[in-house]
Amino acid sequence: MSATGDNRSANEVLNLLEKAKVLVFDFDGTLVDSNEIKRKAFEQCFADYPKYFGAIIEYCRGNNHTPRQIKFRHVFENILQQPYTPEIEKEMLDRYASETTEPVMAAAEIPGATRFLQNVFLKKDIHLLSSTPHPFLEIILEGRGLRKYFKRVQGAPVNKTDWLKEFEKEDVFIGDSKEDCRSAKEAGISFVAVGGELKGETKYWIDNFEKFF
Repeated sequence: MSATGDNRSANEVLNLLEKAKVLVFDFDGTLVDSNEIKRKAFEQCFADYPKYFGAIIEYCRGNNHTPRQIKFRHVFENILQQPYTPEIEKEMLDRYASETTEPVMAAAEIPGATRFLQNVFLKKDIHLLSSTPHPFLEIILEGRGLRKYFKRVQGAPVNKTDWLKEFEKEDVFIGDSKEDCRSAKEAGISFVAVGGELKGETKYWIDNFEKFF
C-alpha cells in the first residue's frame, strides 16, 4: 500500500491506515457510488404526493443514515398526516428495494475501492458497517463479489456509534458523511472521509482510493 503524487492528505491517511489493525468501511458513497441511487429511490416512492414532495425530499435527504422504515413512518405521520399501517410499510419498503437493490449492485465503484480492499485484505481485519438493511446488504455484497473481503458485515438496524465502540482508538472508520464522522468521534476512533462532502472539514480526507497505488 502506497500513496502516489504529492497529496499531503493522502500521505497522512496512508500513515494512519498502516498503523491501524482494523479498518471499518461504510458502503454507500464510500466503496460504491450509490448515494444518488438511494436519494432518487425516495423520489420514486413519493412521486404520487406532488403537494408534499419538496418537504418529503428535504427530510429524506437531510437524514441520510436514518433507516428507511423510520423515514417512511415520519413522512406518513408528520408530513402527509396519514396512518402508517403495516400494509403501507410493506408496500413502501418493497418499492424502495426494487428501486435500489439491482441498481446498487450494478453501480460504479468509488475509484480504486476494490483494488484497495484486495491490497489490505491479508494485512488487516476489515469490517463493513452500513445503514442498509442487513439482508439487502448481504445480497448486494455477494452480487458485487465483495463479501469475501469482510470479516464482519453489519447492516441496519444498527447504532453505528455503539457498534464502533468495540474498536481501539488506532482503528479507523472510513466513510463519506457527517453522520459517519460523528459516529467515529463519539466512539473514540479515527475517521477518514471519502469524497467531497467533508473536504476541508475533517483531519483525514481522500477523494477516492486511487492515490494508494
